Amino acid sequence: MRFAGQAINGGDYIDAASNANKDISAALAKTAPDWGLSSKIGMKTAAEEAMAGMQASADVATAGITGAALAQQGALKAAGIKAQGEAAASATQSQGLSSMLGSIGGAAIGAFKPKAATTSFGSYGPSNFNLDQNFWYTK
Repeated sequence: MRFAGQAINGGDYIDAASNANKDISAALAKTAPDWGLSSKIGMKTAAEEAMAGMQASADVATAGITGAALAQQGALKAAGIKAQGEAAASATQSQGLSSMLGSIGGAAIGAFKPKAATTSFGSYGPSNFNLDQNFWYTK
């Protein structure tokens, strides 16, 4: 309480306010956020997010390329199997034609071949067949 005879000293109030200001500034400085650290963490997080997006995009592209390559590989393998089957069928057909012509030719030769003499038992026996003669030579 102030008495009527007391003088007011303004310096005390100013000093008190100044000291309070220093205390408040110190307290705020101790508890204030570190905006530099916060900014650094934000930039690092944004860069990591961008890198993760690029990696995901690369993984999708790689999977697409791999899928396309496997599909092409399957198509080529199927075409190869088909070609093998066609070649085998062609070879079988050629072999059948060759066998047929050989049979016809063999039958034709057999028709002109002299018969060997047989015994009374039906088996081939000694004959006077000359193996050195030429049946195909005509004069």
